Amino acid sequence: MIRLISLFSFCLVLTLSCSSQADTKSSDQEPVSITPGTYTASVSQENVADDVKAYHVTSKISFGFEPDNTFIYKVAAMGREIDDVGRWEIRGDSLYIFSLKKGPDSAFKLVKVSDERYEIIGPNHFILTRQEEITPIKE
Repeated sequence: MIRLISLFSFCLVLTLSCSSQADTKSSDQEPVSITPGTYTASVSQENVADDVKAYHVTSKISFGFEPDNTFIYKVAAMGREIDDVGRWEIRGDSLYIFSLKKGPDSAFKLVKVSDERYEIIGPNHFILTRQEEITPIKE
């Protein structure tokens, strides 16, 4: 009986110790965010099948993240263009894209590479690079 109580106490202490360490690690990390704007998106070629690599390389993809959480998706590939609009939100280290008119809801792990570059990893692995804002010339 004493062994059982000792074993239970040891497991309880170990569990509490591990959970407090996890809380310390998560509180040290800066929350993940994405700067609103328009980003060119390229598909990471790591896990892409050889027969569709050319399609992904020649595709022109852009993601728009508006400050009001409107998400704008555009892709042009092989003479076809697809546009879609929905919503975006960040929860923890994940980017959620939802309420699209044409496409499915998706969740991606969001990794900030630099202030102008992100990776989103989910159903596809995209590398996002912020586009410069172009202001029209006033005459």
